[in-house]
Parts: sequence; structure tokens; C-alpha cells
Amino acid sequence: MKMMTNKGNGLLLVAALLCTSCATTDALIDKPTVTLTSVELSKVSFGGKTFVLGFDVTNPNAFPLPVESISYRILFDEQKFAGGKTSANFSIPANGNGSFSLSVETDFLGSAAQITSLLSGGVPEHVEYELQGSLSVDIPLVRPLAFSNSGVIPIEKDRF
Repeated sequence: MKMMTNKGNGLLLVAALLCTSCATTDALIDKPTVTLTSVELSKVSFGGKTFVLGFDVTNPNAFPLPVESISYRILFDEQKFAGGKTSANFSIPANGNGSFSLSVETDFLGSAAQITSLLSGGVPEHVEYELQGSLSVDIPLVRPLAFSNSGVIPIEKDRF
């Protein structure tokens, strides 16, 4: 009978350790820094415009981050520009940097007011942005790694 109690206590100890390890994996992984580096107009059609957004990522961890998907939301001058979730298949090296790009399609009707507002005083030299999102990584028991950043991105006038 005493043997059963020891096994039961052992199972409780293992379960408690597993719960504790799940709760602390967030503390063991430093969040990456994601920065918007470029916005290029790549295609204009009757239905809308396609932009290619470039990003740099810095991994402060001593191990690589294998990225499976990216969720993002981007505001330009406090107005929503783009957002969504996309699959990914790249790795950010340990204590290193990487980059990725996303293709974003906007429709003329949905973006007309925003672009008119943005360009109301002529084509600006730069625009303020806010970036929020998360990187889902292929590491067991790790939740998506949130990121947020804001800054200024230059506008290439010959693109408009």
C-alpha cells in the first residue's frame, strides 16, 4: 500500500514540474526585435495595389528561432494599412539577424481614403508606422513571440 502512495506522489511531482516548466518557458526566451525596413509598390492593377514590405529581425537568444507563421498589423500615420497572418518557413540564427518580406494587396476602394489623407499635402518624405504582431516558432511548448515597434519609414517619391 505504501508503494502506491509513493508512485502517486511521484506522478504529482512530475505533473507539477511539467506545469512549472510550461509557465516559465516564456521567461527563458527573449522576444525578437522586428523592424519595418521598406515599403515598395510592386504592382498596380484595376483591382488594387500590391506592396512588398521588408522586415529585419534580431534574435537575442543563444539558439535559432525556426519561424512557422507571422501575424502582423501595420498602421501608417495611425491608420490601418495592412494586417493578417501568413505561413513562413525560415529560421533566425542564434544571436543573429534575419530578414523577410510580405506581399500585401490593397483594394482601391478600401485604401483610397487612407492614401488621399496620407498624400493630402503632397508626397511626404517619410511616414510614421506602428507594427504589432507575433512570430510562431517551431519550438515545443513555446507560445507565439509577440513584437511591437514604431518608427519612421522613408517614402520613395518616384514610386507614386
